[in-house]
Amino acid sequence: MSLKVNPTFIEKVKKLGAFDINACYSCGNCTAICPLSEGENSFPRRMIRYSLLGLEEKVLQSPELWLCYYCGECSETCPRDADPGGLMMALRRYAIRSYSPGKLADLFYRGVGSVFFWIILTLLALWGVFAFRQPQPDLTRVNPLSFVSLDFLHDAGLFLGGFIGLAVVIQLYTMWRHISRGRKPSGSWGKSLMEVLWNEVFLQKRFQDCEEKGRRIPHLSMFWGFSLLFIATLLAFGQDFQVFPPAAKTLARVLGILGGVGLLYGAGYYIVKRLSREDYYSKYSHHSDWIFLLLLWLAGFTGFLMDLFHLLNLPWPTYLVFALHLAVVFDLLVAAPFTKFAHALYRPMALWLSGVYREKTKEA
Repeated sequence: MSLKVNPTFIEKVKKLGAFDINACYSCGNCTAICPLSEGENSFPRRMIRYSLLGLEEKVLQSPELWLCYYCGECSETCPRDADPGGLMMALRRYAIRSYSPGKLADLFYRGVGSVFFWIILTLLALWGVFAFRQPQPDLTRVNPLSFVSLDFLHDAGLFLGGFIGLAVVIQLYTMWRHISRGRKPSGSWGKSLMEVLWNEVFLQKRFQDCEEKGRRIPHLSMFWGFSLLFIATLLAFGQDFQVFPPAAKTLARVLGILGGVGLLYGAGYYIVKRLSREDYYSKYSHHSDWIFLLLLWLAGFTGFLMDLFHLLNLPWPTYLVFALHLAVVFDLLVAAPFTKFAHALYRPMALWLSGVYREKTKEA
């Protein structure tokens, strides 16, 4: 099979964070030092070679692209300061853009233009909340559903769920087409999937193999924090529509508190790390990473602030923070398939497919 070269590929990747990669002279130190590079998974050196040669399709076909957690060891020890870890991050951003239908992900990565898009997205969400809010909210006691009706939240949730679900299916199918091309099935599909879900999604065990400097727990906190908040929201909706018994609302509140704490801790940890720039992995942060972390933190913060105003029985402060909370969650969900949130889908998918498929021919 002939390899197609894209001469502009490396320049596009540089714009996503791989500024120094041309300094690499292929010594292999990055692959030798990486604790996750083993067997057929030879990275980041192989990804560097593909990138510098303009082999875009080979990059998009490689599960190794998603196996890196960017601990920064390879970049710290690179004798040429080529930042191979930064290249892996940039390539993942490029892959997210390539897998998205209609290049929708481009809207979140185009420098200053993407910042304006985020602002427009937020304003659109706030407009929707206030345009369809109840005309006479309860001002004697706090009742968020007297401000925004349950039917509006239900309809908006169904619309968002359909949009996200369709985008995820299309993108995972696109990823599968890339990775399965030039490979043949070899492993147990079901067993491999269960192992990946347990070890990678729920426990993120491979993270501890990196010289991670304590990053695994905050990473888990963000994942489980958002997951618990999502479950709590489903329970609350189910109880409001009388699908679940009244006890579901108490469980939803408990899970919401735990999820909010996890989200604040995890996102707050990474925000502080990026501000301090003490570790190599936080030396450079793409604006899309910053927006993602800030939105996660704001989702937890506005949730707790709304609860505080609710306890103090302050109707309008509660309703205004509720509107902001809904806008933040809207931003997160709409952007989920196209930003760093997508790692939660692509990384386990890549690990699963790397166990199911093997290269038909070995790379040099």
